[in-house]
Amino acid sequence: MDGSNHVTTPSRLRQGVVLEWRELGWLGRVALAGILLSVVLTLILGFWIPSSAKWHLLSAQSDTFEAIATDLAERGLVSLDLADPAALAALDDEVRFRLIGGDTVWVKLWGTDGTIRYSDAPELIGQSFTLTEPAVEAMRGETSFTVSDLDDPAHALDKGHEELIEYYMPVVNAGGRVVGVFEVEQRASTLNTHLGHIRRNVWLSISIGLGVLAVFLGSLVLAGARASNKRRRQAEAMLGQMARAREVERKRIVGALHGEIGQPLYRLLYGLEGSVTKLDQPEALEGELIRLVGVVRDLDTTLRAELSLLHHGAVEVVGLEPALAELVETTRAETGLEIDLEVDLDGGLAPELGAALFWAAEEGVTNVRKHASASKLQLQVSIVDNAATLLVRDDGVGVHGPEGLGLVTVGERLDSIGGGLILDANKGGGTVMRAWVPTDIGDTPRE
Repeated sequence: MDGSNHVTTPSRLRQGVVLEWRELGWLGRVALAGILLSVVLTLILGFWIPSSAKWHLLSAQSDTFEAIATDLAERGLVSLDLADPAALAALDDEVRFRLIGGDTVWVKLWGTDGTIRYSDAPELIGQSFTLTEPAVEAMRGETSFTVSDLDDPAHALDKGHEELIEYYMPVVNAGGRVVGVFEVEQRASTLNTHLGHIRRNVWLSISIGLGVLAVFLGSLVLAGARASNKRRRQAEAMLGQMARAREVERKRIVGALHGEIGQPLYRLLYGLEGSVTKLDQPEALEGELIRLVGVVRDLDTTLRAELSLLHHGAVEVVGLEPALAELVETTRAETGLEIDLEVDLDGGLAPELGAALFWAAEEGVTNVRKHASASKLQLQVSIVDNAATLLVRDDGVGVHGPEGLGLVTVGERLDSIGGGLILDANKGGGTVMRAWVPTDIGDTPRE
């Protein structure tokens, strides 16, 4: 099996992607980049919002416990003396009243040496353990929280429970020194339920947003596809018209060569042959030569007319700038208009695109000659933002009435290849015609 297709397919795919990217234009590229960025940011928010909500919920609960611990300390109910049963009993009553119940499972009061000075589980009182990192942070005066490590010996009573969250609040004496740490353990089930609701609502909102974005993007793609299909149909119709026009022109040229040029040439040939027989008849020879001069003049007129009609085809051969220069010289000679021509193509233009701009220039000059009553005319061609633009300015009477058939036809031709045509009033008086064609269509070779 020939493996050439396996080699060329990726290359064709890349070419297709490049062409589609060029078709988007800078505005479409910015829009696509904005849509992709929006999707990425939306997905990031989908994970960040629940995570942020969890932190804020834990932080709020931690603040509540910190306020209770501070209140107990200020009221003198926090006793770190294991030998004072009455103080421990008073603390136990307050803890059971304000903290135990609901999601709270255990409460401990740690001494700075790692000894549990109080717990609602009496068997833990007096036992010493290695302080965990969150407990150490609380000893430094920072409230902290974390998920319980059920393998920690201090949490031996927790093994039969589900996931627990530990809150650590420093206990500060009147002198501002941390003398102990309150630990409150709560079931994580309620928190996880709330977070589940938050995640569901966030992702539901994101899904709706992405769905709306997908509908919007689909509408843009559909509109772009319709516009592309319209341009393709216009281009196909234009190509068909051009093919038919070329066939008609070919037949007309054949007829012209045979009838309007071939026949006069035969007349000229017969006349010359007849003149030879009249060399001894001066008066008859003079009349015959005068008649043949007329035939030659008619031939010259006919040839000039045919060359003018074939001039469009010459644009694709000689290039846009020489063709415009010839148009300007011809117009100057025939009208006396003061004409300036500026062409800056920066490396040239594809022949078919140059021909399209020449059609527009010729139509613009024709309109100026017919309708503008102008004394000055300016033709300017330049390449700006991936488009070759033609400007035809005059100092005439300005725009009056709707566009003629010629301008409409030229506009349709330009539109079929992704260009366009606009006719407007010139700021300094007169009319300005702006025609443009894209310079990045496919891989068309430059002239």
